[in-house]
Amino acid sequence: MDCVCFIFELYSYKYGYSDTPFGEALIGFTEKEICYLGFIDNNKEVIFGRFQELWKNANLLHNDDKAYEYLENIFIKNKKYNLLIKGTNFQVNVWKILLNLPTGIVVTYQNIANFIEKPKAVRAVATAIGKNQVGYLIPYHRVIAKSGAMSGYRWGIERKKILIAYELIKKD
Repeated sequence: MDCVCFIFELYSYKYGYSDTPFGEALIGFTEKEICYLGFIDNNKEVIFGRFQELWKNANLLHNDDKAYEYLENIFIKNKKYNLLIKGTNFQVNVWKILLNLPTGIVVTYQNIANFIEKPKAVRAVATAIGKNQVGYLIPYHRVIAKSGAMSGYRWGIERKKILIAYELIKKD
């Protein structure tokens, strides 16, 4: 990513729904940044509720056309966008590690804890990873259990495996 921006309040966001190669998604955005990306499993209200809770004081404007454009740029054209996220310093440090992982590389929760020089904070790292509000863009699908097993992905282990395989193919 070119830049990660951190902010706690913005007054107007746009959002929309569109298909991706990995299923339908909700994307939240401003004119310059992506502030939310989540896959929809069965219920649009659940994913919209997460987005709305995250940006509860903002004016949310629905725009599926622009959402389609952003998602096509991200998943098909591999365009990079700035991110607008909010989190604790610890969460942000964990997310920065994920942003700097090379495409197609997987790491463990322990590796992340070691990278931030808190080797005993594996559970806290896992919690921070789970709080990521821009799934795929902050690639927490690349984190696996110490045993090598696929674990802990909000949108299911099968989607996680597909995302990792997709990145391995794209990498070549």
